Amino acid sequence: MSNILGMDISSSTIGWALLSRGDEPVLLECGHIKPPKSKSGSIASRISATYDLIVDLLEEKTPNDISVESYANKFTAGRSTARTIIVLSVFNEVVSMACLRSAGIETKKYAVSTVRASLSRLAGRKITSKDETFEFICEYFPNFQARENRNGNIAKECFDEADAIAVALTYIYKENNNG
Repeated sequence: MSNILGMDISSSTIGWALLSRGDEPVLLECGHIKPPKSKSGSIASRISATYDLIVDLLEEKTPNDISVESYANKFTAGRSTARTIIVLSVFNEVVSMACLRSAGIETKKYAVSTVRASLSRLAGRKITSKDETFEFICEYFPNFQARENRNGNIAKECFDEADAIAVALTYIYKENNNG
């Protein structure tokens, strides 16, 4: 039985999830990594530290395959600046490089639209938003527990973890259905 590590990558939080690929996918565990904040150093020092955090995660979890949510390859009006896209792409590629160099695994990248389409097929209903993705993951994996922040709201990191689960689940779905 193989394990798939899914990751949702940003410069502030990297959600990760380890799923077992059997007859039915099983959520083994999930969590998140916090790269250093921009005020703590240059982008070079931040991505260097992130690389090390990913290598540590890979050594601990020893996945057979790795899937990540691909970063935006176009600008969405009013949603992202050029700087945001550049920083996101740098973090995404550094994580992919850590996977390749440390674990010898080339990451499989899925666009958000592909992830949501796969989840929609699994759910039998249209999933079009981050909130709907979160709700579906909570339904599909009862052992995924949302945590509250100090204000009594769902912690932001739970959404990143749910997205990582969704990416790993997409990998399994695509592999089981030949792409």
